[in-house]
Amino acid sequence: MYDVARVAGVSPSTVSRAFTQPGRVSYKTAEKVRIAARQVGYGDELETGVDARPESRGLGARRTGVIGMVAPDVSNPFFVEIFRGAEHAAAAQGMVVTLLNANESTSRARTAIERITPHVDGLLLVSSRMDSSEIQKIARTVPTVVVSRPISGIPSVMVDNYDGAVKALVHLVDQGCRSITYVSGPHRSWSDSTRWRGIVDAATALGTLTGDHGGSAPLPVSRTVTIQPSRMRHLVRPTVRQLPADEPSLVGGRRAFGEWAKEPTDAVICFNDMVAVGFIQQAESTGIRVPADVAVVGFDNTEISVLVSPSLTTVAAPLRSVGRVSTANLIAIIKGMKAPLMAKPRELPTRLIVRESSLRVAP
Repeated sequence: MYDVARVAGVSPSTVSRAFTQPGRVSYKTAEKVRIAARQVGYGDELETGVDARPESRGLGARRTGVIGMVAPDVSNPFFVEIFRGAEHAAAAQGMVVTLLNANESTSRARTAIERITPHVDGLLLVSSRMDSSEIQKIARTVPTVVVSRPISGIPSVMVDNYDGAVKALVHLVDQGCRSITYVSGPHRSWSDSTRWRGIVDAATALGTLTGDHGGSAPLPVSRTVTIQPSRMRHLVRPTVRQLPADEPSLVGGRRAFGEWAKEPTDAVICFNDMVAVGFIQQAESTGIRVPADVAVVGFDNTEISVLVSPSLTTVAAPLRSVGRVSTANLIAIIKGMKAPLMAKPRELPTRLIVRESSLRVAP
């Protein structure tokens, strides 16, 4: 014990907590102790001790009844809806959820997790931009469920972004769109890359050519895309391209419009509803008509999609269900179910809600 403390640069009592009550030390400290223990020959013991499962926490461990949820931007309705679902599931089990804002910063997310871990029974990491290996270390310290991103060995819940993107592209092709831009999301977002892959795969399945990929190589077809015959699809051979938004917000959508206007396309699929609404607002302010001049589709079906004019066509995601299922899984782990039993990602279906912003052909 004292040798481990000396090598790790911490007190013997901290080493003791890392062995018996890992939820009461930060994941960074637990990892430091883990490495030190291996160096002095106690790797096997500590590997068993520093474990997110309740039975490994020792008799002195106590539950707080609190779940910590860390999200990139708490002002985004996407995360608010997930939080509401999480609250509902937690309340049913006599627990509460506290929401922490990473402000689209990986370093702030780390700080939030570091500080909250000793005070919660488990973590919900929503759309985390941290490396998978880092999240896996956290999950060894405290029960963890990842939301909107799959990570090997950790329970995760997400929506079927791929299928949603396919539906959006096929709908726009049915509306006669020959060129389609995808206004993308955050650089390290798994949801973003999955949606773009769905768009490229759908275009390939339609026999189209892909155009400018925003500097990235074309993505391989990763699923078998089945598309029903349609008169319009046989008449249209569109190209698709990717255009980055500097942030997934109204402001990001307005700025993306400026880049899109340099090389306009018939349609735009946006990373989320906020970007889509910002794009529409900027388009209308410059005399570009939606959908007559450009059709627009968003993602998530948040409240803002029906507050804009024209109303926004969007891929609806069951966000509250995502929050409920994620929290139910996390509570199961907290109560003793081994995380590996739920390690296969849970994917919830999406549906396309067609509104005014994309209708260029009479139904």
